[in-house]
Amino acid sequence: MTRPLGPKAGSGYPDLSACPDGCADLLDRWETVLGRAPRLRPWLAQMLARRRLLLQESAGAEIERTLWRELSRWLRDFEALPQFAVSAIATTLQESEQRPRTERAAEPRAAGESPERAVSDMETLLSDPAFALAFHCIESRLRPQLALSRVPESAWFGLLHASAPARPLLTPDVAVALVLRVLSAGWAQLTPASRTAALRLFHATPSDLRGPIEPLRRLCDALPWGLAPADLPEFVAASARARAGLADAAGLCARIVASVARAGRGTRRGGLAILEASGAHPAAPDEMAELGETARKYLNMPGFRRLLALL
Repeated sequence: MTRPLGPKAGSGYPDLSACPDGCADLLDRWETVLGRAPRLRPWLAQMLARRRLLLQESAGAEIERTLWRELSRWLRDFEALPQFAVSAIATTLQESEQRPRTERAAEPRAAGESPERAVSDMETLLSDPAFALAFHCIESRLRPQLALSRVPESAWFGLLHASAPARPLLTPDVAVALVLRVLSAGWAQLTPASRTAALRLFHATPSDLRGPIEPLRRLCDALPWGLAPADLPEFVAASARARAGLADAAGLCARIVASVARAGRGTRRGGLAILEASGAHPAAPDEMAELGETARKYLNMPGFRRLLALL
């Protein structure tokens, strides 16, 4: 098992004797990150434990050195992100580890969350080009799929974010999910019962609607959008389109990251420098042109100005 060392116990740091030069600085920088996002600490301990299991065939000292290299790489990733993004990733990871998504949907939101706070969070997040890119992918691939007008966009965004799997490092899926999080302030204002019912129906299939009518009626009664059981086939179909749109958005994000990385234009910093899209094919010329149009449309957002410089 890993032995917790460093300024605080509980993060599962590797054996200090295997740490390369600069170990004290590495620990201090990690504690700064963890101090700003305490919910990231259990994730760090779990990631180190999982990596240790995968490395058990190697010699003990080599395992410890490898874990220190992993710590250094993860630290660079998190230090490059806006603080809001680090906190959001930590919150999502902790919630996903502890409770099923239907229970997370019913969790009361923090009193400080509001539409005004969401606007501030979105401005902060979109100051980074990686999340400006994710915003473009949502605009171009996801929004056109949200066709059921009685359900507001913020609810669709909230349903998609609540359903997104937690991942420990920044990938196109995570970048898109974090933008969805700040776009879903209206979802956060719904009652726990409404969020739970909506999430159950969001993941329903046509066969799930062929059962007794009364359970479906109770789910509809918990929703604020005036849906009846007869409307549920349309909602289920719209949910499937939304999930497909989310997958398309993440795929587009990965392709554009691959194109920017291959071109090697400018200096990639912040989230874009660590956005992992390994194995993705470069974006098509029309996809890059579409991104340029969105970036010029939102030049008031710093992230788009920085992103445009890389195109």
